[in-house]
Amino acid sequence: MFDFKEIKKITSLFFKNNQKKIDNQKKNNNLDLEVIFNELIEEINTQFNKKHKVKKSMRDRLPHRRKGYTQKASINNHKVYLRTGEYMDGTLGEIFIDMHKEGAAFRSLMNNFAIAVSIGLQYGVPLEEFVEAFTFTKFEPSGEVKGNTEIKFSTSILDYIFKELAISYLGRDDLSNERSNQTTELIPDYGESKNKSENAESVLKKFASKGFIRKKIFDGNLTLITNENSKNETEKIKEIKSFEGDPCDRCGNFTVYKEDKKIKCLTCLHNFDE
Repeated sequence: MFDFKEIKKITSLFFKNNQKKIDNQKKNNNLDLEVIFNELIEEINTQFNKKHKVKKSMRDRLPHRRKGYTQKASINNHKVYLRTGEYMDGTLGEIFIDMHKEGAAFRSLMNNFAIAVSIGLQYGVPLEEFVEAFTFTKFEPSGEVKGNTEIKFSTSILDYIFKELAISYLGRDDLSNERSNQTTELIPDYGESKNKSENAESVLKKFASKGFIRKKIFDGNLTLITNENSKNETEKIKEIKSFEGDPCDRCGNFTVYKEDKKIKCLTCLHNFDE
């Protein structure tokens, strides 16, 4: 915003530049103060826009291959499929809404609504704003929700969708009708087990998409990579003169090399005889 001194400066400059025009209008008895005032306001707005240029927000597009989840539920016997797309850091970036038993017009409306929300998320609109705007909206279908462990009743499809997103991505347990232990039940309690690699692999198989990570860690090998392991691997690559050119029998990667009369894989660290 301009302060009083800046407005005074613009006003003085405006009357200085238009003094001749005003004098001529006075002589001809056609001076219109309203027109002059509107021109002054327009000049102030022009100077303001020059000083405070509005920057266009940039759209943060999702990667071509992204993760997310699908939630199936029914609202008063109307099936709803909610699919999400996430950035690599787990932030929500898009949603898809699929329904059955609805007319083509209603399905198209929900699809385009999902696109509008997705574009808003990618332009930086916080998910909280959508949640506050659309939860507890009322229209049919509404009623009992089946298939979702957290939500048992909704007042509309939008109410259900944004309650689900709020619970999943914002931790809004206050919107949950019934707290469940579904997530914790998926993670087994290993106590103080020493075999951390097997434990991590078991948990990862429950949560990670086999297709998303292209199957590679589900063939019996899981290597937890740390910064130290990465440095050691880089040094090892420098030592290896050449790879064999054949894929590893276990992980399928072409990182097989010979060492001490044995065939070793740099990726999964599997050793086997020639």
